[in-house]
Amino acid sequence: MTIIKIDEDIELGIVQMEERFKLFETVDKNRHHLRKWLPWVDHSTSPDSYITVIQAWQENIDRGTGLEVAIYYRGELCGMTGYNMMAPGQGRAQIGYWISKDAEGKGIVKRAVKGLIDYGFDRLGLNRVEIICGDKNYRSRAIPEAFGFAQEAVMAEYEFLYDHYHDCILYRMLKKDWVTGNK
Repeated sequence: MTIIKIDEDIELGIVQMEERFKLFETVDKNRHHLRKWLPWVDHSTSPDSYITVIQAWQENIDRGTGLEVAIYYRGELCGMTGYNMMAPGQGRAQIGYWISKDAEGKGIVKRAVKGLIDYGFDRLGLNRVEIICGDKNYRSRAIPEAFGFAQEAVMAEYEFLYDHYHDCILYRMLKKDWVTGNK
């Protein structure tokens, strides 16, 4: 189910239960690529491991506490983005994203995140959008930096990645600062 049409090549849509097979296949094929920065990859062990995940995503949508969506590039699921945390009544949300290795370098994530930010400010009534990135994950950091997000904090040993903690950077964009050039 498409909720945001970004352009002729990219759409964002709610993951349907039957798509768990494609989602698993995409993660499994990109396991080494994704594992470097995502702590949940080893828990993705079969298509059925996504049953409870997809149900939780739907519950978050229903409660207004999240909006996890698949990135479809030319009709093919190639990654995920979305508001992985929304604070109802507070006008605040955090964006997360990942993409398959073969879809990198095409501007897909940048265009998808821009569309998601527009949707958040224009349709969801958000006032603040946050993105948290590993301090050494330069590809991920390039997204908020390209849009002029303010670096608000360096959070020491914020996340545990399999065998070590790593620092993360908290970026933020306020609705009043989301300039015309970004739209």
